[in-house]
Amino acid sequence: MKAESLRISKVFSSGGDVHYFLPYFQREYAWEKDNWRTLLNDVLGLYEVYSDDKPPEHFMGSLVVINDGTRMGTVPAFKLVDGQQRLTTISLMLCALGNITKKTHPGLQKKIRKMVTNPDEEGLLHYKLLPTIKYGDRDVYISILNEENLRNSDSKIPLAYQYYHSEISHRIDSRKIDPERIFLVLTNCLQVVFIDLNQEERPYEIFESLNAKGKPLTQADLVRNYIAMKLPETRQPEIFDKYWSKVEELLQEKRVVGRSRFGELTAFLRHYLTFKMNALCNEEHVYARFRDRIEAEFNEPGEFENEIANIKCFAGYYDRLLRPEHESDLEIRCYLNRLNIFEFSTGYPFLLAAYDGLMKKQISRENFTEGLKVLENFIVRRYIAREPTNYLNKAFPNLWKEIDTNQYILTLKKALVQKNYPSDHRLKQAFLTESLYDKSSQTRSKTVLILEEVNRQISRREKSGAYSILSDSATIEHIMPQTLTEIWKTELGQNWEQIYRDYLNTLGNLTLVTSEWNSTLNNKSFLIKKSKLSEHGLLLNKEWFSRSISQWNEETIRERAEFLGGLVLEIWPAIGEPPKPKTSEAAKPTNLIILGQQITVSTWRDVASQTTETIIKLTDKFEEIAERMPAYLDKEKFPNANRQLSNGWFLNTNLSAASIKTFCRNLTASAGLEEGDWYVEEV
Repeated sequence: MKAESLRISKVFSSGGDVHYFLPYFQREYAWEKDNWRTLLNDVLGLYEVYSDDKPPEHFMGSLVVINDGTRMGTVPAFKLVDGQQRLTTISLMLCALGNITKKTHPGLQKKIRKMVTNPDEEGLLHYKLLPTIKYGDRDVYISILNEENLRNSDSKIPLAYQYYHSEISHRIDSRKIDPERIFLVLTNCLQVVFIDLNQEERPYEIFESLNAKGKPLTQADLVRNYIAMKLPETRQPEIFDKYWSKVEELLQEKRVVGRSRFGELTAFLRHYLTFKMNALCNEEHVYARFRDRIEAEFNEPGEFENEIANIKCFAGYYDRLLRPEHESDLEIRCYLNRLNIFEFSTGYPFLLAAYDGLMKKQISRENFTEGLKVLENFIVRRYIAREPTNYLNKAFPNLWKEIDTNQYILTLKKALVQKNYPSDHRLKQAFLTESLYDKSSQTRSKTVLILEEVNRQISRREKSGAYSILSDSATIEHIMPQTLTEIWKTELGQNWEQIYRDYLNTLGNLTLVTSEWNSTLNNKSFLIKKSKLSEHGLLLNKEWFSRSISQWNEETIRERAEFLGGLVLEIWPAIGEPPKPKTSEAAKPTNLIILGQQITVSTWRDVASQTTETIIKLTDKFEEIAERMPAYLDKEKFPNANRQLSNGWFLNTNLSAASIKTFCRNLTASAGLEEGDWYVEEV
């Protein structure tokens, strides 16, 4: 290994020929505005103190390369192991400077062309730096150097170029900088430690330990590097071009999965490993888990290459899960879209396994589709019952182990019904008490889907052969409005505060209309709303509000909830009888454990109040959480049984043991606790 300090002018061979290209394990250009701004500020700072006699020095870190011989007999070629972000960015800054000054300083433009291109060479060798093909980096970089119109691209290279073009142009126009002097700063002041490795050295291990300035390597970057490390040099072009590059085209790390912070490729690798190893690994350990599995299971080069080919197949399945429009089967596409509304990414490991079974003909197309319907049943019923979603992280990683593909639907139902599957009795309670609306757009989307299916079910009951749909996007309308007028308070009666608190966002008080209708109905009285809704084209509204109803109060809200709930149970009927909960009314709690802390309790009311007090201390979003649970928490006293909390709120203690347990699970989940972070010891 040779290491020496070089100015950028020397890195680019001082106008002579040189060619840098990226190995397969390199990622795309990833620098962003903060990185561009930092480099520009460094350059402008050097500009202020620049002197021809003694140019200031600014070290930018290292460039790690492997000497790869010569091209066309005379052009030195180097594989750029580390430093592409810096070298690409400096090239773009030089290109921007040259483009801005090509008419006013043609000699400067000529110098810049010699700095970034090999003028006498053709094809790809014409360019001193050759970025990766990922996200179109290479194509747009070449277009910039050739001064061509930029086409649409996912690459960040055009954004960097446009940033420098704007910033440098503004400073030149305002005479804050001189073009010739800023060129000298870029080429003579910026320096790197140029590390030239021998072919025998292991560049991948060096790359794994290096982080570009401000852009640490992702788990997907490390996996890509590891794949290159495992492959012989001669096999890299074929394996990367045929398999891994296709994976990265489908699943782009800069796009995140759902509301998670995971890039698509990292999320896929995590879920693929979950399917293979029956355990959901920490997102920070994806690379380590991938590496350990390969080292343990694939000893021969051919086996490893087959595994990369297998990963490509599964990446195709994952792409369909993320983007159901890529699924050609319309019925499967429909169910995948519906599952995505319910943010079913925790179930992706299971769906990868099911897709694999479908492709291998272990599962028929009919059973695969029916399985999606069963999964929807499971997730919708849990949503209505407001069961904590974090439980699914434990329910799904091992689910495939319980499946017999010869009895796919039977074993799937049998497994799911054991995983906190809500009974009909639990749902009937939820229809009356659980909130199905809040400010979250995801929550609204789920409730819209449920109400749209109820509308279809009414049509099925009437055997009309068709069902009505809205002329525009569906919005949720509250019959009893979110802001009560004096007329509505009178309408609801003496207990209007309690009715408002307990029923505002429950199923019985919600319906679907268009945005235009929503604005029209607004806070109108019930009789006006009833008159309009009774003539509404949607059967969900027309069927109920054309009935003889004189007042909207607790009784009528509950009646409508029971009616709609009955339809929900027809659409998503029980797939089996869940086991009876271990907690019974006779069971007595003895200890409450939250985040490993043990609290002695003697009643279920103690459990509710101690859990709530702990959450008050843990989160600064208690009020936001509490407002979504009006049946349990309120700023005003409940009519029957209360406990005032330390922050002044009131806790409804007129609840059964089962209801308290459900409340506590939802409360802790809303505060970000995991399923195992809260539990109760009973006798």
